[in-house]
Amino acid sequence: MSDTNRSSTANSQSAVHIQSSSSQPHSNSHSSYFVRRLIIALVLLFVLASVISSIAWLIVHPLPPVFTVNSFTVSNFTLLNSRVKGDYEFGISIKNPNKKASLSIDRSDDVCLMYDKSAAVIATAWMGPLYLEKMGQQSQSPRFRSDFCGPLHAGEFNEMSNDYWSKRMVSFNVIMRIRVRFRYWILPTKQSLIKVSCMNLVVEFSAAKEIHGKLKDTGGKNNCSVHHD
Repeated sequence: MSDTNRSSTANSQSAVHIQSSSSQPHSNSHSSYFVRRLIIALVLLFVLASVISSIAWLIVHPLPPVFTVNSFTVSNFTLLNSRVKGDYEFGISIKNPNKKASLSIDRSDDVCLMYDKSAAVIATAWMGPLYLEKMGQQSQSPRFRSDFCGPLHAGEFNEMSNDYWSKRMVSFNVIMRIRVRFRYWILPTKQSLIKVSCMNLVVEFSAAKEIHGKLKDTGGKNNCSVHHD
């Protein structure tokens, strides 16, 4: 083969190699551009869906559940050495006031029982999960235990003892913190943390030295207050 032919062949191969090399960066650049566009589109889609969901929930405007105390009884009530002992049965109904959204209570911290003139917890209970359809209602009866609760301060204990021995009435508060989930159509679940306060639950002990008491009749005014926590 002549030198001229060899030179021509080498130049052709070099040109093909250069053309192939130059097309590769163009392909990589095109792929990167497509990935960036895809990520931006997904982010915009997520933001749009979040905005639509927020607006829809504002329109639905779900109300928190309504809590009503049905009963509260105390038995084996004992005051000794600044400690309060007793068996407490607490009956409460929970109603979903919403006509459009269902709700569920899937987590509850300890339900705390307190003397109304003290912030100290004298007994605790646990409330199980529940699901309420639109305008649905259920009742629960958590049982309190005082095994792991500490003593009252001296002044608070003396006040409670005076209420019990002199007035034959002791007022309690029940506090609970729960997580509520609202569901409506295909919208993402809306979550809310609420604090439920059932205050001034007056228990009457009818006779002297009576260790059993029950909730004083309040004419049906036993609704608990609900606040976002």
